Amino acid sequence: MDIADRKAELSENIRGDIALIYFYMNDAYPGRGIISGKNRKLFEAWDKQDPVDAWECERERRIQKVQGNGTQFVMDRCLSK
Repeated sequence: MDIADRKAELSENIRGDIALIYFYMNDAYPGRGIISGKNRKLFEAWDKQDPVDAWECERERRIQKVQGNGTQFVMDRCLSK
């Protein structure tokens, strides 16, 4: 993360990860206003700019094996590759 002119800027290679976290939290806790309309557009753009990579898919498979469940937002993206 960089901070310039009193603004925090996330590096491009982490933005998709942050977007998926927010999508998950918004789905897990409905009605809490986790994502505003403005931020939804931002997170959707970040998700496209920084798609899940092979390691994230493998990590998700390992988590599912241990926990018996996983994060659908990650798996949906892994399956579409």
